[in-house]
Amino acid sequence: MTEQAPVPPKKKSNWGAKIILILVALVFAVISYFALAAFLPRWWSQTIGQQVNGSISAGILAGMFYGFVFTFAAALVALIGLNRKVTWPFKIALVVLGVAISTPNLLTLSIALGTSNGAHAGERVLDVDAPGFRTASLVAAIAGFVAAVALVVLIQLWRSRGKKMKALKLAERDRLQAEKDTGRAAPSQPPSGSVGTDDPAPRVADGPDGKPDRP
Repeated sequence: MTEQAPVPPKKKSNWGAKIILILVALVFAVISYFALAAFLPRWWSQTIGQQVNGSISAGILAGMFYGFVFTFAAALVALIGLNRKVTWPFKIALVVLGVAISTPNLLTLSIALGTSNGAHAGERVLDVDAPGFRTASLVAAIAGFVAAVALVVLIQLWRSRGKKMKALKLAERDRLQAEKDTGRAAPSQPPSGSVGTDDPAPRVADGPDGKPDRP
């Protein structure tokens, strides 16, 4: 009789350690959120305020630049990631890249919609040192998103038109080749007026008495 090999005991999963690690990660995420929410709005508003320096025209131009450029680039990257041919790891990477590119607009949005003390402080700084920046940034961000979507749609239409033109050219080439092959396979007809070898002998005209007229 063959002896059965001993089955090794299953390792018990340490759920307690996993739960502790998850709780520590959540606490770290919450602390990081509040720290960034208190620091980033102030830092971003001061950075924009130093660039604009209280000029309303400079504030509008800066808002248009940040709103359009970064929204257009982020939306374009995200829309490329939605393509079916892109694999999931690259989709996730492109989405993360799009969020990273849109960071300036997200910071402005956190100041405009935020309720923390840092957001209110950043809002006051932008009102004084960068007038017109938030409104111009919002309008340009919408325009940048629309432009990115329009560009992707135009590229898809152009590719679809190219595929249709290529299919039509292939069909026309196949049709001409078929007509050429059919013309080669058709039997050649004898020229008109020529007498073939199977034609009957010419009939001799009858004389007055009904007999053949002999020379």
